[in-house]
Amino acid sequence: MKAGTFFVRVWRILSIAGFLFALFNSYISYPGDVVVRFDAANQPLQTIERETIFYIAVAIFLINNTLIKAVSRLFLRLPTASIPVPNPDIWATHRSALNEIVSNWFLALMAAINTILSLGLIVLSLLNRGDRPIQAIDYAWLLPLSTGILVVVLAALPIRLFMKPDDDE
Repeated sequence: MKAGTFFVRVWRILSIAGFLFALFNSYISYPGDVVVRFDAANQPLQTIERETIFYIAVAIFLINNTLIKAVSRLFLRLPTASIPVPNPDIWATHRSALNEIVSNWFLALMAAINTILSLGLIVLSLLNRGDRPIQAIDYAWLLPLSTGILVVVLAALPIRLFMKPDDDE
């Protein structure tokens, strides 16, 4: 197993475990009505019941993992000639390497969404704690980190496809 494949698989497993931890930990720490929107003075503007947040998070998780895994498996069935890749002649002779690269990318996309969902649940839990005031440090890091994770994962596939496959692949 290659290092990239190992990294992506471990990340996916850790993202699932992290999601489950964040989901149950957040659910336990949420009040009955979870504040999801604040005004400039940190006063609650909008609340949602914690059960609703729980079921929405589970639905996003299940849809994400099911659909991405299904698309990943369907990719393996595509004829090589119909796959839009740079240097199609080179990748046609290295179809197993192409399958591995694209499958790993789908797993990384799945792990990225799971990770971002987990981080969002943790931030929502931090914002709804009653024992301390809301501070920007509780949530300001979420958007740049989420954007960075998605950009890295989305850019990884085109960058890797422009590289030539290794000879041992």
